Amino acid sequence: MSKIKKEKIVITGGAGLIGSYLAEILVQKNYDVTVIDDFSTGQLKNLINIKNKVNIINGDLEDKDFCKNSFNGFDHIYHLASRAYGIGFSEKNHLNLLLHNETITNNLLEVFKKLKPKKILVVSSSCIYDENGNYNPNEYSLFRGAPEESNKGYGWAKRFLEQKFNLLAAEIKAKLYIVRPFNIYGERYGWKGKNSQAIPMLIKKILDKENPVKIWGSGKQQRSYVHALDCAQLIYMIMNSKFSDVPINIGGYDAISIEDLVNLIIKKLNIKTKLFFDKTMPEGAQLKTSEVDQVSQLFPDYKYKIDLYEGSKRMAEWYNQTFNS
Repeated sequence: MSKIKKEKIVITGGAGLIGSYLAEILVQKNYDVTVIDDFSTGQLKNLINIKNKVNIINGDLEDKDFCKNSFNGFDHIYHLASRAYGIGFSEKNHLNLLLHNETITNNLLEVFKKLKPKKILVVSSSCIYDENGNYNPNEYSLFRGAPEESNKGYGWAKRFLEQKFNLLAAEIKAKLYIVRPFNIYGERYGWKGKNSQAIPMLIKKILDKENPVKIWGSGKQQRSYVHALDCAQLIYMIMNSKFSDVPINIGGYDAISIEDLVNLIIKKLNIKTKLFFDKTMPEGAQLKTSEVDQVSQLFPDYKYKIDLYEGSKRMAEWYNQTFNS
């Protein structure tokens, strides 16, 4: 009796914060998995649990020749690769972020047009939404105004990605899934120094025993956070769900202010320190959360596995592995 052929899957950015969890899930589901990553932010150690069960290709998707030679015979594509940093970097590098991500998008469009995969999932971003204090976007909203001001270069790149892949999918008759994650964090984060994102930056300041802990902005800005493992699980479930041509938000149900988040982390880690709110520094959108209509309809029984309390503990472990090992 002949063996059933495994579906061939490729994950761009598969050694990253979300991609590495997704790779593990797909290996557990018995897919033939290939990871493509340039390891600029992704880390080989993120794949240590499955390193002998995945094909790993090291290369830069900005290189057109590399792209042409690296995609062959894949049935499903998960496109997660992009370059995103914390607000301190993003607000000063809008054009660079736009051009980098646009180059990757354009190179992949050319390759996928010939490859004609059956299904494609692309990861967009919450940064595509208009920055408006009380705006709680749902997936049915048309783009309003400009993308989030502090991440507008990245936001425009992701808007373009969505529209271009919609055109591609229609032309090659592929099923296209678009997801828009909100505020993803986790212990597989690759530290980027002063360009790092909020939670790892705050965890480092707290565990470095800074006193007071300097927080950018008023601390009143609110976010809903999702652990990368939950994000990866939902990405897999979305790709294998009843097809929807509506982009899908992946966000938390409850928002928390940065001030309350820091206090939660301090309590969880049993550290005593004072807080200083530097209002001369950028703080981004006042409210960055979303409605999650599509996820709720598709998976009404899904419960997030990792809350902020457990996530804080995991980030403390990340700190020790990153700075004390």
